[in-house]
This record gives sequence, C-alpha cells and structure tokens, in this order.
Amino acid sequence: MMSFNGLDLRVDEGNFIEIDADCNFQTSRIYIQGTGNKVKISKALLHQTLFINISGNDKEIVVSESKKNINNLKIVSIRGECQKVLIGRDFSCGGCEIQMNDGYETLTIGDDCLFSWGIKMRTSDGHSVIDLETGNAINLPKNITIGSHVWVGEDVKFLKGSIIPCNTIVGGFSVVTKAFFSENSVIAGFPAKVVKSNVGWDRQMPYEYNRVKS
Repeated sequence: MMSFNGLDLRVDEGNFIEIDADCNFQTSRIYIQGTGNKVKISKALLHQTLFINISGNDKEIVVSESKKNINNLKIVSIRGECQKVLIGRDFSCGGCEIQMNDGYETLTIGDDCLFSWGIKMRTSDGHSVIDLETGNAINLPKNITIGSHVWVGEDVKFLKGSIIPCNTIVGGFSVVTKAFFSENSVIAGFPAKVVKSNVGWDRQMPYEYNRVKS
C-alpha cells in the first residue's frame, strides 16, 4: 500500500484509492471499511488535517487538484450505501465538516470555491421523523449542490436539499435550508435568504483589489 508522510492510511481490501504522488499531508487520516469504495485525492498546496472516514459499500469521494491550502476538511460517511462527495478544482477551506449518514446522497462542490472555517454540511437528519398516519419516515435525505466560484463565510450550516448557484456569496453564520438559483447574489441569515444582488467577489483584500483595479 502507498505511504505518505503526514497521512495515516487504513484501507480494507476491495476498495480503490488513488492519491497523487505530489500530495503534501499534515496530520491527516483516511480510513475505509467495506467494499467497492473509491477515493481520489489530487494534490493541493497542502492537505492539513484531512480526515476521511468511510464505512459501507460503493461510495465515492473525489477531491480535485487545488493551488490552495485545504485545511481541516472532514468527510464522514459511516452509514448507508452509494454516497458521493465530489469537490472541484482549486477548492480551499479553513474548516469544513461533511456528514452523509443515510444513503444514495450526492454532495457536489464546484470549482474555485473559497470556504472559511466552522462550516458544516449534512445531507440527512440521521434519524427518522415518522408520519403517524402512514407509518413512513418523511424526512428522507437530499443532495447538496454548491456551484463554482462560491465564497462561504464562517460557521455556515448547509442542510439537506441546499443548492447554491455559481458566483455567489454565503454570509457568515447563515443556515441554508433550501435551493437558491440567482447567481451574483449574497445569501445570508437564519434561515438564509437573498439579501443583495448584482455582486461578485474576488480573493484579494478590498483595498488591494481597488488599488490593482485602478
């Protein structure tokens, strides 16, 4: 089995894992139990405190190549089957926890997304809410989709069914509970709503951006 400094890798037989030879890890762990699971980790400037914990079968996790640091990314899927986490190119974050614990959900993050720290994403509730007339659970899991070039502020929570369009800002401490479709907007609040339109964003600091622009 492959070996990387800074990475504790424990993978059951019957799974597929691909890690770019140029990956740079610090205090990271990848644990995979079950069969038919696929994990692909491409190089970043640094993967710091990456934690992936999979139990079950036929799950897929892809972290694409990034020119940025990916810090404190935690992906946990210890129940259910066939879940997917697909993270696009040039993703960066200070801290993001993804929980997928039901079945068949997909969580997608587009290219060039900037995540702050304290971000949590959940595609399911983890336990059942039951309609007493039908006897059925009514809180089924739902996908989460984040478009490309999305900036997410500190301590944002994304609940199941969240959709964030491309070229969007999600304000700090927001709780996103539904789908949004208007690009070039600011989404914020508890629960989140569109609070500003016709805006974009850039990774440069504001004074620096204006100085370069002028």
